[in-house]
Amino acid sequence: ALQAVASAGPNLMKLDLNDCRKIPAEAWKKLGDAKWPNLQEVNLNECFEESGAGAAEALQAVASAGPSLKTLNLRACKKIPAEAWKKLGDAKWPNLQEVDLKQCFWENGAGAA
Repeated sequence: ALQAVASAGPNLMKLDLNDCRKIPAEAWKKLGDAKWPNLQEVNLNECFEESGAGAAEALQAVASAGPSLKTLNLRACKKIPAEAWKKLGDAKWPNLQEVDLKQCFWENGAGAA
């Protein structure tokens, strides 16, 4: 399923994987080279609540979102490792209006800078 999502390209406008905490790392890796220039909304709420495996690939794909991104929900993704958070460092989202990072740094602040 994530291979199809990765190949959606400019047609993908919304990605909602809310509460999909059992996606294995190998599946997340399918998103590694995704390019979603018209993505407007991302919801990965609780996807990385139990494990951070695959978070780097997921956040790399999210970082590829173009200037259309308006909403980013990573609530309760407390297992995202510091190195994975760095994937968002070069993202350019001038239209971003809403970000939910509640509980992301509840147990560990690494990667918050």
